[in-house]
Amino acid sequence: MAAQVLRKGQAIVWVPPRSIGERAFATEPVLLAMLPVSVSDKVGGGANPGGVPVTVFGSASSARYVRVSLDAMPALRTVTLIFDARDVNLLQAEVPPLSGARLQQALPNVVEDLLLQDPHSCAFTLGPRTDGENRRLVAAIDRGWLEFVLGAFERRGAQIQAAWPAQLVLPVGADRTALACLNDGLALRTGLLDGIGWNASNDAEFRAEAVATLLQTVAAPAPSAEAPIAEIEAEAGGHAVLGLPVHELPAEAPRRQRLAVFVEDASWQGPVLKAAARVGIDADIRALPFPMPAQIDLLAARSGNAAGRWLADIDWRAWRMPLIWAGAALLVALLGLNLHWGMLLQERNELRAQIDRRFRQAFPNITVVVDPLLQMQRQVAGLRTRAGQAGPDDFVPLLTRFSQALGTQGVDALGGIEYRDGRLRVRFQPGFYESRSVRQTLIQTSQRLGLALSFDNDREPTASVALLR
Repeated sequence: MAAQVLRKGQAIVWVPPRSIGERAFATEPVLLAMLPVSVSDKVGGGANPGGVPVTVFGSASSARYVRVSLDAMPALRTVTLIFDARDVNLLQAEVPPLSGARLQQALPNVVEDLLLQDPHSCAFTLGPRTDGENRRLVAAIDRGWLEFVLGAFERRGAQIQAAWPAQLVLPVGADRTALACLNDGLALRTGLLDGIGWNASNDAEFRAEAVATLLQTVAAPAPSAEAPIAEIEAEAGGHAVLGLPVHELPAEAPRRQRLAVFVEDASWQGPVLKAAARVGIDADIRALPFPMPAQIDLLAARSGNAAGRWLADIDWRAWRMPLIWAGAALLVALLGLNLHWGMLLQERNELRAQIDRRFRQAFPNITVVVDPLLQMQRQVAGLRTRAGQAGPDDFVPLLTRFSQALGTQGVDALGGIEYRDGRLRVRFQPGFYESRSVRQTLIQTSQRLGLALSFDNDREPTASVALLR
């Protein structure tokens, strides 16, 4: 960019103020983009209302300014952003002798008295030293707006080379002052590291008033012709000097201050000339210049990881109603889930009460009831044993069912059987039930007979057999 040459895929974009950009950044032509001539012709439109593209001062053959929206912006590889002077506050503050992250953490407290906005919602960039060893230039910008603009371009695949304050990119002469008029606002550079932004209007009278008010801050007082005469008269005691009376000495006409004024379009010319005449300076009106590299880059103010910046880029206001409906739906779902859980809890308590009641009716001699289902199973098993009847999980019933699952080869296949705690431990003879398909067939056959059969592993010919619960 320093060579004042733009190639295809490159652009310099003057970002509108936050008050306009937040509501019209993507869809309305509020971006003032400097594009190569071949690209700007295809985009169409110019910077001024007449549609004539503005030629870049000092680089007329390489680029032009056009008004364009973010959606209509051509594909860009690299872009340099220039933030409106009204959104960037340039401060000169005494910073503590810290470095790195510790200094960044201390900056909100250092400049807190110099800002109207909450400093913790701002992003800060340190510039060069000004006066004194610890006095530094500090640029402050709203962190949300910075991330919103940077993220909008990054999501379109553009690499952001730099982000500069508008007041520090204006070319200056020996007086180090310059004024830019664009985006219905003013950017005034008052030194190498100083500058301010000012609101204007699209009305000619209001623009002239705003420009005059701002020019008064840089207008030098005109030298008085009476002051040097009074001094000479005091030195000469009121007598003639070089044969001329003092009051007849020719007074040199005072020099008028000359200020470079860069305008977006011809609509600014009248208000600027009117304001300059009112203040008493000469306005050198020019087209918008090729921005000069600023001594401070707002990209250095970015903090956090990509995920944090991604969250900061989201326009939550656009998602307000969907989030409200999603929250309401979630609230209704949670309410319904809790109501259903309450109904299931009540049903569970009723079933437990019925089981307990049935158990006490069947066994009134049992006074302590801890687990009525388990206790009933034990009591029924005891009654069956005392009556001389076998239970379904006794050795003989289990073995009978398992033999039915084995079929005719059961006598030759079994190598050993062990019964313990209502479960059979079976060992097969070598050569039987070794393949996976044969084992799976036996497992399915056992399940149809109400048995749960599981082999220990693929290599061991042992299995466990129990009733299917």
